Amino acid sequence: MTGSLSAVLAGVNVGRRFVLLTAAGYLTALAAIAAALWLVAVPALHKLHLAALETQAQTRAGSVQDTLSLVLADALSLAHAPQTGAYLSSDAAARTTRMRRALERLSDGVTAQVLLFDRNGTVRLRTPGVMVRPVFGLAETRQGLSQLSVGRIGGEPLISYRPGHGGNSADSAFLMSIPVFAGGQPRGMLVIEKHLDLSRVLTGDAVSAKTRLATAFQVAMYADWTGHRDDLIAAPVAGTDFFVVIERNTRLTGRLAREMGREVVLFTGLALLVPFVAMGFAGRRFIVAPHRALEQSRRDLAASRDELTELAQIARMSSDSIVVSDAQRRIVWTNPAFLALTGYTAREVLGRDADTLLQGPGTDPAAGRRLREAIARKEPVRAEILNYRRDGTPFWAHLSITPIFDADGRVIRFAAISTDITRRKTYEGELERARHELEHQALHDSLTGLPNRRALERLFAGIDPEGDPRSVVRIDLDHFKNVNDTHGHAAGDHVLIRVAEILREGTDPGDVPARIGGDEFVIVLGPGRDTDDAMRLADRLRNEIGRDIPYQNKTCRIGASFGICGTGDGLVDIGALLVSADAALYASKDDGRSAITLYTPDLHRDVQEKRRLAVEIERAVLNEEFLPYFQPQFDAVSGALVGVETLARWHHPVRGILPPAAFLGLAAQMSMMPEIDRIIYRKGLQEVAAMNRAGFDIPKVSFNAGVAQLRETDLPGIAAAIDIGPTRIAIEILESVLVEEQTDEFGFHVDLLRDHGFGIEIDDFGSGHASVVGLMQLAPDVMKIDQRLIVPVTRTERARQLVRSIVDIGHTFGIGVTAEGVETAAHAEILAALGCHTLQGFHFARPLAPKDLCARLSEGEMGRGRDPGASSVA
Repeated sequence: MTGSLSAVLAGVNVGRRFVLLTAAGYLTALAAIAAALWLVAVPALHKLHLAALETQAQTRAGSVQDTLSLVLADALSLAHAPQTGAYLSSDAAARTTRMRRALERLSDGVTAQVLLFDRNGTVRLRTPGVMVRPVFGLAETRQGLSQLSVGRIGGEPLISYRPGHGGNSADSAFLMSIPVFAGGQPRGMLVIEKHLDLSRVLTGDAVSAKTRLATAFQVAMYADWTGHRDDLIAAPVAGTDFFVVIERNTRLTGRLAREMGREVVLFTGLALLVPFVAMGFAGRRFIVAPHRALEQSRRDLAASRDELTELAQIARMSSDSIVVSDAQRRIVWTNPAFLALTGYTAREVLGRDADTLLQGPGTDPAAGRRLREAIARKEPVRAEILNYRRDGTPFWAHLSITPIFDADGRVIRFAAISTDITRRKTYEGELERARHELEHQALHDSLTGLPNRRALERLFAGIDPEGDPRSVVRIDLDHFKNVNDTHGHAAGDHVLIRVAEILREGTDPGDVPARIGGDEFVIVLGPGRDTDDAMRLADRLRNEIGRDIPYQNKTCRIGASFGICGTGDGLVDIGALLVSADAALYASKDDGRSAITLYTPDLHRDVQEKRRLAVEIERAVLNEEFLPYFQPQFDAVSGALVGVETLARWHHPVRGILPPAAFLGLAAQMSMMPEIDRIIYRKGLQEVAAMNRAGFDIPKVSFNAGVAQLRETDLPGIAAAIDIGPTRIAIEILESVLVEEQTDEFGFHVDLLRDHGFGIEIDDFGSGHASVVGLMQLAPDVMKIDQRLIVPVTRTERARQLVRSIVDIGHTFGIGVTAEGVETAAHAEILAALGCHTLQGFHFARPLAPKDLCARLSEGEMGRGRDPGASSVA
């Protein structure tokens, strides 16, 4: 055979052979390629075709399920409603009308019939459709009851399918049987026949020849009826007994194969020199590209379905309420959280205006306007707004509205997410009320309820200096301390509360009474009221406050002093009004109390002088302009010098040496006494040390001290820093301190001084009504008889007897007795005869500067009474 072929070939023209071989090779290659493609590509196309149809069937089955779920929502709500079970459980005719209305609400344009069966199969109520005729017969509507009676179904609905009128699969009839339970027992069944247009879901396309619904029996018998076992794709519809079926378009695979063969042959013939390139191109064109397109379509469908399913599930399960509205703000979807929060049903809210559904009388118009303006601008917006539930109860919501755009940038939806913040708002309200309460407490006196000093300061800060004239009444209660001392602090509180009531009742609207201290009150009169009004008000209040105040079968008696000042006369401005009223009050106190004093130009001049003097006192403390003067003390029998009392003087740079009366009172009001005493102590000890070094040997030096000085001045520390030799230091304490300050702190400071070697003396004894017990407790070394008791001893026997009694007390307790205010030789002789140990007064010497004292001591004439005509009043 080979030889024959060789012969034949040899006999043929080379060119022809080349053409034949080329043609044979061409045809062989073309046939091989075509055969290979036919054997490989057609099965692959068939497989991809089936996969695409399965995905399509499942997607359409899901769409049918979603459609039925929406249709079933209201029917499920009615079937599960307690009143439905209660109606089927009884024969109460009164409920029939209401139940019939409920069934009629289920009827719409796609409802053929609505029936309510009891468990015996009796039709209790039936509502025919409005526009659609039923397909299911009465016997078919009872099929669910038979399954319910034998327990084959629970509480889930049973859905049956029939083609619509005319056998059109797009017009589908569904019989929905929903069990009705009451008390855990089946009471009947709610049956609804709906006719739905599923043309959008069931319409065929180029891939599928026909898409329709079919029962399980139809799917099982399809191969027997048609003879095609693999041409039907069926996807079950969840929760039903039917399927979405797609008949495969078998002609599509053949058509694609024929088209591919023609294209391959054509391109192979043109590109035989590069067969692999041509085959690659053809393969990519006819195998890879369709496969990729189908696979991508399947993945896109699956991803979209999964994403939509996840988003829908998240939205349904979200605890935040979610509302979706269309571009005109009509509600198209809500999640269960929104319905639970607002109390509405889905049927009630769908189609309603989302902007006004939940707003009510308490909704802030500004917040609503801001939301509407942002929506009109197609912008996201957030707000906290007061909404109202269906039953009218309000709730606070944090609302966030976001526009949803399509591919062309047009707004197609608005998504509104809201969170119930009622609890937080309630808590914030409670905090705000607590803040107001705390602020009220901070601005009001806890005992009387009147505004306090802080409120008064705020009031003055808000007064317009250029506004109407204002007047102030400053009040200080007289004898209030006696009430506390006599009846106790509870009685004092009762008196203060009563005074506050008097002020409230006695003042006009616009007046502001306030308590600014223990027994101190202020009334700020309303705008335009002058000092004449204030004087009349003060007079009325004085009479009311002066009345007896009963308390627990006791009578409390007090008075009141008043200071009045106003801005109308131009003397003071608003900033100085209260201080000026204080000055007027002090003048009332100086006049004997229960007085009313108006701040006048004369008083203004006095105040200005005091202010100038206060500035000078501060400067004097800074420059240490205060000096110690010494008044000597002598033995009543021998006339020998036994000590000196240190007294303060002010060396004023302009006015010269000033006595204590010129500055001590104001210095005490300024709380400057500890600083002044510290200067006098230090300078006094330094002068005594200098006199001792000069050989004058001062036996004792005494200093005056009050409670504040004892507490704030480091007397032992000052004394330790100065070497005064053997001179003893004594501290003179006023008898009034002994009466008023019987406290542990006072006793501690006195004991501390004693521990450091200080002597303790009582000054002005006989002026403060000190008790003998108090004298025993303090146990002073010396008591100095007040000069007001000393001066009259030269005139009356009674005065001499009084002094003798005091001297006897001192002798009894072992206390030395000093008489101060000795002005004449007669005084000295009488007091020595009465038993006084020490004498001090102008008869012997005035208070002297250190150099003058040294000069007198040098002359050796101290104690002889060289100033017989001097008066201690000077």
